[in-house]
Amino acid sequence: MIIDCHVHFPAERCVYRREEVDRCLALADRAGIDRLVYLFNTADSGGVDPTPDDIRRNNDLGMELTTRHPDRFAAFCYLNPAHDVALLEAEMDRCLVAGPCIGIKLWISVHADDERLDPIMRRAAALGVPVLHHAWYKATEFAYNESTPAEIATLARRHPDVTIIMAHLAGGGVRGVLDVRDCPNVLVDTSGAQPMAGLVSYAVEQLGPDRVVFGSDWPIRDFAVQRARVDGADLTDEVRAKIMGGTMQRVLEEARR
Repeated sequence: MIIDCHVHFPAERCVYRREEVDRCLALADRAGIDRLVYLFNTADSGGVDPTPDDIRRNNDLGMELTTRHPDRFAAFCYLNPAHDVALLEAEMDRCLVAGPCIGIKLWISVHADDERLDPIMRRAAALGVPVLHHAWYKATEFAYNESTPAEIATLARRHPDVTIIMAHLAGGGVRGVLDVRDCPNVLVDTSGAQPMAGLVSYAVEQLGPDRVVFGSDWPIRDFAVQRARVDGADLTDEVRAKIMGGTMQRVLEEARR
């Protein structure tokens, strides 16, 4: 089974529309992708500092996708750590405890090494769910409170009992891989930018085959192009199978227990 751990949605509003879902699944089918992990809606995310209503609206769409298409979609609970802890706890109760979400998504509202993430991480540990966190290195200006892989490493060391999926291998590059190399609870998804020869195999060499997972960042990037970075990497069939779904299937199954 091929699992894409990093998918958004391009709808103008966070409202389930069958034609948009059908288009997404048709493109995924053409690229041979079986399951998609929804994170939030790129067109209606609420911006860099989403409000409580923005968060709930995005999570509503994720839960509807998983309820209507449980064999194709999984969903992570989108959160803004700048909100009051009571609100965060209530949304995690709604989405993760009472709802079908099986992970947490953090973007650029707060830096990854900020202590405001601690209540979220403690709850993730208690529930046994993974946290997928945006990270990037840039030569230009960072976006709002965008985190670097070094900040992800700080978070991982502070919460070693939480599985963290650091987004954007191509955004962090070699430096990002080295930042988290000594954090065994950090996996890296292969998304970000366009394919770069040798980067996926380098990540496997440094982190091991069980710490690299496939992510496309669709619709910002194409399913097929992002899959090609793994298909074209110098890997054994066994390692490629882990990256393309084996490891993520284990992570998702553990989150359902």
